[in-house]
Amino acid sequence: MSDARWVRDRRRASCIQEASIMGALEEQQQGRASASWLSCTFTMPAALDQAAFSKALCHWADRHETLRSHLRLSATPTAHTHLERLTLETAAIKVDASFIGHFSKTSDLEQLFNDSVSPLNWPGYLFTTIQHAKATTVCVAVDHTLIDGYSLFELPAEFSLLYHAAISADNTPRTLPPAASYLDFAEAERCASEALTADHEGIIRWKHFVDESGGHLPPFPIPLDRPENPLTAQHSGHITVMNKNDANAFSRICRSAGGDTFSGLLACLAKSAHDKTGQCEFRTMIPCQTQSGSRQPSMGWYVGMSPFACRIDGSSPFSAALAHAVTGLKGIKTLAQIPITRVADLINQPLRDPFMISYMDMRRTPGSRHWSEWQVATSYCTSVDPEEVCLWFIRTHDGLFLNYRHPASEQASHVISQYLAQTRKLLATVVSTGCWLDEGKQ
Repeated sequence: MSDARWVRDRRRASCIQEASIMGALEEQQQGRASASWLSCTFTMPAALDQAAFSKALCHWADRHETLRSHLRLSATPTAHTHLERLTLETAAIKVDASFIGHFSKTSDLEQLFNDSVSPLNWPGYLFTTIQHAKATTVCVAVDHTLIDGYSLFELPAEFSLLYHAAISADNTPRTLPPAASYLDFAEAERCASEALTADHEGIIRWKHFVDESGGHLPPFPIPLDRPENPLTAQHSGHITVMNKNDANAFSRICRSAGGDTFSGLLACLAKSAHDKTGQCEFRTMIPCQTQSGSRQPSMGWYVGMSPFACRIDGSSPFSAALAHAVTGLKGIKTLAQIPITRVADLINQPLRDPFMISYMDMRRTPGSRHWSEWQVATSYCTSVDPEEVCLWFIRTHDGLFLNYRHPASEQASHVISQYLAQTRKLLATVVSTGCWLDEGKQ
């Protein structure tokens, strides 16, 4: 990083970036290292044009300033940040292509990403290509400090446009609008969060939620055994929740009852938990998009966490549970604008979110109608957390899908499997009848 092309940049890391990097530094000091990358795979037709691919990669980095920026521990930390930022100007990046070898297992590629992609090193991303006779598979891993789920799903279409423009010598594809800078967002977020005080309405609501949750953020509603070894990699999986027709039908039913797909999904998740535990309130954390206004073309970690709670009981019909979920979702996007690290500072207690439910409707994402043709797939690095449960629901033109991970214990695998099966059963029942089966018994 001593290269003179690196320029000192006064724009600070976003709050979530700083927390993630400081956590990685702490793990490194303890002799541990855990990956934090997200990955996207897609296929492009025809054999690889190496020169055009390298040119497209340079243009991609030029478009997104965060890819040309590096955060490292500052030699002169302040009360406001422990990190310093260095940034490259456009056209400063050159691609170094090399032959890696022949991989026989997916785990080989995952290990390459683990070894190469880190929040502590630059670049925090790696492109690999797998060449076939008449097609090229592109596998990209980007550290989470640089990218979120929305940015990840935008990558196949954007990079394909840049690649084909490079082949045709068109350096500026007309269909790609200018990209906003995540670095500008990060500095603005830091300034806004530092201006908050403990009597801010959002902080008061956060504190009320934490107090009602027992002084911490809510865990998965059904008790889960921890793995014997807390450093055991979590179990993960992917399932189809509903096909296209069922997802569309479920959405229509929810809208007619005053909700939407996500509120209906939360109602079913809440009832599944209630049926197992008898608890009359469902609590979790929900990640929300933090870009102001509509989604702008930009790569970055535009995600904030927000608390969610809704009432649920065994006697309520689906329409009532849906209404409770709608009420619980009110205002969460505003709360997500407050970085959780700042919330923790102002309520004076550490906050860790062991249970999270994410919902992303990706049907308006550029290129999304071609994802099946492009064989688009996403994945994420393994986690060794002994208690965290993450549910990522993704709506596409092909239906509703779920990626999940949970503690690596046999009991946890059984509980999560049953919980998801019960939720899918409830969803299917709503699709076919418009209600829950036990409503007829009331």
